[in-house]
Amino acid sequence: MNLTFVTDLGETFSIEIDPDMELETVMVLLEAESGIPTADQSISYQNNDLTSSPSSLKRTLRQLNVSDSAMLSLRRKAMIAPSGQPVDHDSETMRLQLLGSPDLMSQLEQHQPEIAAAARHNPARFAELLRQTRTSQQQAAELEAQQEFSLMNADPFDVEAQRKIEERIRQQAVLDNMAHALEWSPESFGRVTML
Repeated sequence: MNLTFVTDLGETFSIEIDPDMELETVMVLLEAESGIPTADQSISYQNNDLTSSPSSLKRTLRQLNVSDSAMLSLRRKAMIAPSGQPVDHDSETMRLQLLGSPDLMSQLEQHQPEIAAAARHNPARFAELLRQTRTSQQQAAELEAQQEFSLMNADPFDVEAQRKIEERIRQQAVLDNMAHALEWSPESFGRVTML
């Protein structure tokens, strides 16, 4: 039987499987194909989670009523923080996307190994590091804007300062126009299908 597994990220994996193969063996094959460890896999078929109970892992695909050429959903289980705190959904989504992309993960390991390790092993720490990174970037941007503003106000007759002020006013007008367009004519940013 030929089965197709689709992930949340849109990746598809087609695997030729014997119908009498146990689900846990299929999960090992999927680990080799997708890179998602068997402990983190959640497989659904016709809106039923096949991996919900340990006893179903020992059942064959035939016993689970999976038909030939079926399409199954393969997801990475959402991890719960060891402290019991809820994990931020945005950071959890980002973490799962990183784990699903080996290229991004290798880049992250090269540039920020602490965040890469947290993404792999500790979702709460990953969320905390992500929040710290966002906060520090926002603070750096605010500091840079304040320094630029003070330089522009130091000599109001400087030609370069006038150019920067003009560019800032133009940029603010563009942002205002964009916000106005999103508010009053959002259909211009998407596809509208008339019946």
